[in-house]
Amino acid sequence: MTLHYQPTKKDKERYKGMSVCVLIPCGSYEMSATFVNCLSNMLVYSWMHGLKIHQVGHTERMVVDWARNDLARRATKKICEYTDEHFTHFLWLDDDHAFSPDLALWLAREDKDMVSALYFGRTDPHYPVVYVKDNSGDKYKHFPLLEVPTSLIEVDAVGFGALMMRRDVFKRVPEPWFTVDYKAGEDIAFCVKAKEHGVKVYCDGRYKLGHIGPPPIVTEETYLAAQKNNPDIFNNKVKVGFNG
Repeated sequence: MTLHYQPTKKDKERYKGMSVCVLIPCGSYEMSATFVNCLSNMLVYSWMHGLKIHQVGHTERMVVDWARNDLARRATKKICEYTDEHFTHFLWLDDDHAFSPDLALWLAREDKDMVSALYFGRTDPHYPVVYVKDNSGDKYKHFPLLEVPTSLIEVDAVGFGALMMRRDVFKRVPEPWFTVDYKAGEDIAFCVKAKEHGVKVYCDGRYKLGHIGPPPIVTEETYLAAQKNNPDIFNNKVKVGFNG
């Protein structure tokens, strides 16, 4: 997790034109106290620095692709009662993450279609949740990017656990937006479809957050330890370009 980011004057000018809705597909009727604390602090810190997060939407006990589609449909149609206009951006969050109050401010700095923070899988070997596509004919076949640069890079797919998205992405990508089958989860499937319609997907390796699972919370340090403990997996790396 980063230290609290102090937005620049340019950042704050960009925030003025934004109206954000946070979207959270909850897997149960309960949320982690850690996540709730992070979410609350993020909302306050964002408003302190001029980024207007006007609403939070969530689902409960719904299959993940249905949940994401339901949230997206409701959020894209809704007129914000505070602005009498549509939201300009959606911040997708999973309720098993831990992050600093500046998460939204950081992701909102970039004028990108879709930009994700960097986080790691909850189970060993804790791969980064950032993907590059395979060279085969299977468009859904992706591999984790084992070394993520500490910079903003265009990639082929990301998870939706901490992702800022422009509203017009849902205009450019036809429904059904999120699907799940044996070939790919709903996040990779969406990214594949989005890129086919000209949407660009980014990961910001400068901003890292924690993944709440079995103690301790999974961070970059957990992933680095997994690399050390699994040399048979990580020693044979494939170099890839970062132009998407």
